Amino acid sequence: MKPSIAALAIALLLRVSAFALPDHPIEHQLVTVQVSYQAWNEYRPWQKSKPARRTFLGTVVSKNRILVPAAYLQDATLIQLEKFDNPPRVPAQIVHCDQQVGLAVLTTDEAGFFDDLNPVEMADSAEGDNYYCAAWKSNQLNLSSCRWSQVKTFKSSIPYFGYAGITFITDLKNGGRGEPVFSGDRMIGMTRSQSKDLITVIPVDLIKAYLHAIDLPAYPGFGRLGIDYQYNTGQAQAAYYGQKGKPSGVRIQGCFPGGSADGILQPEDILLELDGHAIDAEGDYRHPRYGMMSLKLIATEGHYAGDVLPAKVLRDKKEIELEIPLKNIPASAALIPLARPDLPPPYLVAGGLVFRELDDPYLQAWGDDWRNKIPASLRILRSLKGESPTPDQQRLIVLADVFPDEYNLGYHEMAQNIVKTVNGLPIDSIEKLEAAFQQPQNGFHVIEFMPSYGTCKVILDADSFETATATILENYQIPSRIRLSP
Repeated sequence: MKPSIAALAIALLLRVSAFALPDHPIEHQLVTVQVSYQAWNEYRPWQKSKPARRTFLGTVVSKNRILVPAAYLQDATLIQLEKFDNPPRVPAQIVHCDQQVGLAVLTTDEAGFFDDLNPVEMADSAEGDNYYCAAWKSNQLNLSSCRWSQVKTFKSSIPYFGYAGITFITDLKNGGRGEPVFSGDRMIGMTRSQSKDLITVIPVDLIKAYLHAIDLPAYPGFGRLGIDYQYNTGQAQAAYYGQKGKPSGVRIQGCFPGGSADGILQPEDILLELDGHAIDAEGDYRHPRYGMMSLKLIATEGHYAGDVLPAKVLRDKKEIELEIPLKNIPASAALIPLARPDLPPPYLVAGGLVFRELDDPYLQAWGDDWRNKIPASLRILRSLKGESPTPDQQRLIVLADVFPDEYNLGYHEMAQNIVKTVNGLPIDSIEKLEAAFQQPQNGFHVIEFMPSYGTCKVILDADSFETATATILENYQIPSRIRLSP
């Protein structure tokens, strides 16, 4: 296939780092998106933070649809579109949004908005040459050169989803906001993030799979295998499990509760093949385009939730064949959820003590270096219990704050402890916490915490509990005592 004249011109111009190109066809494929949003206040979960704005790019992918990065739509209160990076702005609506995949589609009912816009042509794959990305800068179209760096497995910002992302070295400045990446005149991906001169790109394969899925009668979502495994590189270990010759496959350590492999794969299984792909001793398989990649990609490459993957395992020194129905695992499935897209935090104010579910959005309120700033006890919990819940512990409830009052005197410095029991009842949700406060022990409410560096027990008078709670709500202007999980 011969390259177009426009593609040849771009290839010549890309010998310089970045340039403005007026009246280029790409101008009619890009839309500027401005989102007004208001996130929840993680410290005061009954109220929202100050309104703010995000500006990023969208790419026209069909007659009336615009592809955008989903992350920028979180907590949106108003979405507006601009053509050619100039007013007027028109209101937009979300057609579909998948925060796990990181992709969303917008449209607008504004008459004539798409008349002078054209859908982008998508490449068959991300392989190509003369890569560049497009962005609006000061009302001009700028094209910045990109140089292929590597392909690796990325985790989405909203668990649980992994994909084969591409990193490029680029001359783009302040990007990673949905800029389309091209090879010639075809789109091969969309930027997800940028760090210095390195951009992470969601490849066209995943984009096309997502766009196809949203047009199905019911959106299936994407699956996750949900396994923990150990390398099987040692000859002694391989022989112990009944393998002869060169070790292959990986040893299953466990499965995510409720995940795709839960109840099908077992600890001590050696996973040898998945969906027809041989698994090596380090958990990789040969991807048809990208070479050796993590076996976890098999669940998302060309598959949706609901598809069934054949598997071959070595169990009790015998090879057996199994089938694994793929399931989507939402971000809410973790013991400490890594995200809470567009959902308010559940909480309870009781006697001036503010309880809420422990999740990453709460921990991220410590600031840019939050992983090092959060209390050591929470950091350890997150590292050890950030993945799988158990039937007896679906969530962790943290004492986020204490509003000082004579009623709770002596407990004002108790914040950041994890609740273990209330009145002898185990606690793993705001619902159970509320119910436990209806069952005082001999005229007292007894709150016990998981062992940490602080006090491990709080005792409150039950007779004056409701009156004290109401007074504190009024004094501190807290509009609502409780919000349950949606």
